[in-house]
Amino acid sequence: MTTHAAEEQLVQAILAPLNEAQRAAVTYLEGPLLVLAGPGSGKTKVITHRIAYLLRSTGVAPEQILGVTFTNKAAEEMRTRLRPLLDTGSPLPWIRTFHASGARILRAHIGKLSPKYNSNFTILDQADQREALSRTIKALDLSSEEVKPAILAGLINRAKDELIGPEEFRVRRAEQLAPFTLDIAARVYQKYQRLLEESNALDFADLIRLTVKLFQTDLQLLARYREQFRYLLVDEYQDINQGQYLLVRLLAERDENLCVVGDEDQAIFSWRGSDPAYILRFKRDFPRTRQIELVQHYRWPQGQRILRAASRLIEHNHGRVKGVRREESFGRLGLPIRLYPARDERDEAEFVARQIEHLWRSEGTELGQIAVLYRVNTLSRVLEEALIRWGIPYEVVRGLRFYERLEIKDLLAYLRLLVNPADDISLLRVINRPRRGIGRQTIQALQRCAVQHGIGLLEGLRLLVGQPEAAGLKAGPQKRLAAFLDLIGGLQQLARQASPAELAQAVLERSGYWRELGDRSAEAEERRGNLREFLAQLQDYQQRREGEASLRDLLEEIALVSESDHEAGESGQALLMTLHASKGLEFEQVFIIGLEENLLPHARSLAEGTIEEERRLCYVGMTRARMGLTLSYANQRSLYGQVLLGGHSRFLEELPPEDLEILSA
Repeated sequence: MTTHAAEEQLVQAILAPLNEAQRAAVTYLEGPLLVLAGPGSGKTKVITHRIAYLLRSTGVAPEQILGVTFTNKAAEEMRTRLRPLLDTGSPLPWIRTFHASGARILRAHIGKLSPKYNSNFTILDQADQREALSRTIKALDLSSEEVKPAILAGLINRAKDELIGPEEFRVRRAEQLAPFTLDIAARVYQKYQRLLEESNALDFADLIRLTVKLFQTDLQLLARYREQFRYLLVDEYQDINQGQYLLVRLLAERDENLCVVGDEDQAIFSWRGSDPAYILRFKRDFPRTRQIELVQHYRWPQGQRILRAASRLIEHNHGRVKGVRREESFGRLGLPIRLYPARDERDEAEFVARQIEHLWRSEGTELGQIAVLYRVNTLSRVLEEALIRWGIPYEVVRGLRFYERLEIKDLLAYLRLLVNPADDISLLRVINRPRRGIGRQTIQALQRCAVQHGIGLLEGLRLLVGQPEAAGLKAGPQKRLAAFLDLIGGLQQLARQASPAELAQAVLERSGYWRELGDRSAEAEERRGNLREFLAQLQDYQQRREGEASLRDLLEEIALVSESDHEAGESGQALLMTLHASKGLEFEQVFIIGLEENLLPHARSLAEGTIEEERRLCYVGMTRARMGLTLSYANQRSLYGQVLLGGHSRFLEELPPEDLEILSA
């Protein structure tokens, strides 16, 4: 067989598994393309096969393709599916999250924005950001009772998502915030951003905002990246926010070889800055757009009735891009959706626990394939009590993620300081962890010294240790600071030759962290176990990178782990989670509880006019089920210290009656 014939055979192998609409989306290569893909219609297949087709049939180089999505899990899924479609050993194109893409670009060019930034910048996660904001609030002598870091984090992050910097915040938000709130938020934002810059640190929102700013201020650099990324693909386009949208526009507007895949009916994250309007206006932004709808569904061999009912529900939303779904695409309908009208929340919880027990013990359904979804976290309490009574193992998908645990945060702060000596935020976290007698007054003297000389805290520490009399330090504090400085200096030397795992082990031993966890309490044992797990992860990281393990890259990988990357379903337990947390997951059996007015739809949505997003949220929850779906509501519910009599949700009235089986107690 000739080389050309062999190549043609490989191209046909890429197209063979696709239906007509999928094939059209894969082979339409020049010009903007909007692919509307509902749950289970093969959107990931379209993206990966489109990339493979580009590489096989056009001669496009891998580095000329940029694929972006929203979670590391989704990006890894794309890479995993793409590898078998290419030659063994062939390089893969950029397939990353938005934030990982921004981080990679900024690593190479951030110095163009400010001389205080360099490529070793630290990326703050949510907990780090709130800690930095708490320090900022304290530095401004504001009352922590009146000024909440979590609220300010929300205001600042939303501003950054909309590309509003600290210098323009006061003007841009003047009509939206009360004068007192505006003044406080503007002052905190300015000082907080100054702290980040002096610490060579970025928060999550900066990864997009500063990348856009970089391209807007350096048009030659933008032209370079436009030349590099001739083909762009964006997954989950309905979740895009203003900053991400502008980043895509900047890169794509020259050649317009932009393919976006999304489902407007799954746009449920407006509360964190996403704007489904961008998928609605895509054809206005790119007039040459071709639109393709994927209407054939593959995920529900026995649950097509679920999809039909969810489709009927979402058709009550106005202004959608999609046409009416074709009924013939639903095929075999399967079992009806079950609806249980409970007397109260305890009756509802007992019903759900009883049903899960039957599915598990009598029908052999794996617990990890059963999920209970709800609109607000507080609904899980009574349900948990019922599951315990029935002896059903369960996991609540919320709470501290692994990297947010105290001991892991401490170790990461040491490692970040070794990579980025300007990281004052990490230094302040570890200077007295474990306890080494460096008190608040000594730290304040260090901060005054750094401010007075216009230097970072680590440089200030060196100055203070060398000239303790200048700051009025006594011998004891000076000795303890000197010991900490020696510790960091020794670890910095080790970092030049040690692997990440060896360095982390040395941090724990030399700092005395292991020693402080030496008691036999259950808490200390759990913390030791978490640290051992982290060290094992570092070893695994080194093996995956085949010895090319950069500590900076590792810290970036950890910092970019998304809330949505939780590996639900791997614990072998029934899963309890919010409807928002369920997006992107699927289970054999799904229960949605609390389908009542003022819960789903939530009372806030009724007041704010966001009822359509609540309907999308219900649609997302329903379409998580592959085989069985059970809905429930309580005729009265005790919640927040009140008895609620909201009545069943209007969404139940919008479901086709022929698809519902109403159960009795």
